[in-house]
Amino acid sequence: MVERIAAGGMGEVFRAHDAVLAREVAIKVLHRSLAGDPAFVDRFRREARAAAGLAHPNIVNVYDWGAVDGVYYMVMEYVRGPSVRHLLNEQGRMEPAQAAEILRQT
Repeated sequence: MVERIAAGGMGEVFRAHDAVLAREVAIKVLHRSLAGDPAFVDRFRREARAAAGLAHPNIVNVYDWGAVDGVYYMVMEYVRGPSVRHLLNEQGRMEPAQAAEILRQT
């Protein structure tokens, strides 16, 4: 893992290097405090499965999901650049045209 790039209610996201496939990836890790709750683990698994079923150039790909020693993770495509959350935190409310353009792309 190279660096932590985000944190949220369910876990943290790290930028990492996949040495086998020689690519950067993002790894979402479920908080340990939630890993003991079967409902949260199932929600995390469903999120991974749903995202893996999507195929769109503007939606990140999910490569893998699993657990090691009770730590649940999801390996995803790493995308450089700011997130929509970052944009909102930096500039505040978006103009309708800017929000519409982002939605149009997804």
